[in-house]
Amino acid sequence: MTKTRILQCSIVFFAFTFALSCGNDDETVTPTDVCDNHTATYDGDVKAIIDATCAYAGCHDGTGANPVIPANAIDYTSYAGLQIATGGAFNQRTLVDKDMPPADFVPPGFASELTDEQLEILTCWHDAGYPEN
Repeated sequence: MTKTRILQCSIVFFAFTFALSCGNDDETVTPTDVCDNHTATYDGDVKAIIDATCAYAGCHDGTGANPVIPANAIDYTSYAGLQIATGGAFNQRTLVDKDMPPADFVPPGFASELTDEQLEILTCWHDAGYPEN
């Protein structure tokens, strides 16, 4: 009788497990694109990121103190200064290569890389055509 009971329990267990594993595999969850819910602007989102990660002394602060930085990328302290660089090296280095800011160049107290959230905001700003406000 115990063998029959074990067999019955096993059948019920496997039937239950099989039933639970069945489902509609066609249901896919598509994550909402961050940019669908938010239009990033320079004044509202980007300036704070640039100030914290790019526009500090010795980098893109407008002083030209670093001879390594090209003339068209010297001043990221304003929308106009950053607009000169968007579309070219800024996009490539920041959004594609993701090597800005360069970790070996960042002074103490500043972020040595952009967070995923910051990259999303900058990507949304790029996708929206770099709106100021």
